[in-house]
Amino acid sequence: MADMHRRQFLTLLGLAGMSTLNLLPPQFSLGREMKKLLKSVLYFLKPTFDLPEEGDNISVETALNSRCTSDYEGNPEKYHWGMFDRTKKLSSEQIKNIISLAKIPRFSEKKVEIQTERNILTFMVENHVSGIIRDWMMVESGMQQQAVGLVCAALGVGILFRNLGKDGTPISDTDYGSIKIKLDPMKPTYNGSFWSNLPPAGRNPWLRGNLPDPVRDGAKPLLTTLANLRTHNKSSTKSSEQSISQLLWAARGRTPHFYNSKPWGMTIPTWAGDQNISSVYLVIKKGRSKYINWDRNRPTHALSDVKKVDEALLQQLLSTFSANLGLIILGKNEDFARALWEVGYQLLNLLLQASSLNISYQAILLDETQKSTVGRTGVKNPVAILAI
Repeated sequence: MADMHRRQFLTLLGLAGMSTLNLLPPQFSLGREMKKLLKSVLYFLKPTFDLPEEGDNISVETALNSRCTSDYEGNPEKYHWGMFDRTKKLSSEQIKNIISLAKIPRFSEKKVEIQTERNILTFMVENHVSGIIRDWMMVESGMQQQAVGLVCAALGVGILFRNLGKDGTPISDTDYGSIKIKLDPMKPTYNGSFWSNLPPAGRNPWLRGNLPDPVRDGAKPLLTTLANLRTHNKSSTKSSEQSISQLLWAARGRTPHFYNSKPWGMTIPTWAGDQNISSVYLVIKKGRSKYINWDRNRPTHALSDVKKVDEALLQQLLSTFSANLGLIILGKNEDFARALWEVGYQLLNLLLQASSLNISYQAILLDETQKSTVGRTGVKNPVAILAI
């Protein structure tokens, strides 16, 4: 039996130059362990991917505009926009570096971390925690997922989400998994580049909204900004209509990539293209508005559904959250944990954009009392706030 396994292994080594299991001759019938072994051999023999030198200097805005969710279909408009490069691999050092760069500012003191197995990342939170602290941990897990995605977008690395269920799943007695993400080298998808600073175009071009068009390229590198990111910032730079517009786009704005042949690209990843898991609102003196990024079957950038907010309530909110200008409120539209992850995606983007603009801000994850007060503005199920 041992001799047979050795012969089979040597035969597999002879076939190791093949790029996929699908290229094996039909007479080969491999067991699960041998298939796993072959995959390991093929992966080991691939050359290591050279990260693009420009990656360190890609701006916050360009990283947000250049999603890196990928697959092996080879067609950017078929499923995910990004395309994995089958011929190369990431080294363990590169993967460790990506994780080390994807640090987030924290709100809770519970365990929120990433476990790695080769190029598969498992995002985990501490198990057996309930209530509002568990919700905060799920938001932080979403921030962590988004941080990895943005680092990868800057460095030309593709990611692929492997769902563990809408609420995640227990990994062990101590750990609860939110999601898995696969990392692999990516082909340059934007006309030969890994990045784009262009608005959506093509058959569903950009529709100018009632907000100033966002800037899709900036001066501050994503990696540097992320490394120094905090939950709050004080600055003498005044917020403006343009900066509010930029923040809203960063949270949930449209980008030029496709998903499942639909121009549904956003600055955040979506669960199977679902566009209604969470919502973004703005509360200022004019009232409470909802941010919209799609109108008349085209990507756009606008505020709608304006409702007056009681002046006393507005002043209470501005005072409570130390805001001079207003509040950007992130709310969930369902009770699954994936809505909290999506809030985390948007919150990290807001922090990065606010830091890049060097405006004063404070991020807050809401407790139950604060949720009740904020809910009086008409926002259903508020979860987090960026006070500006």
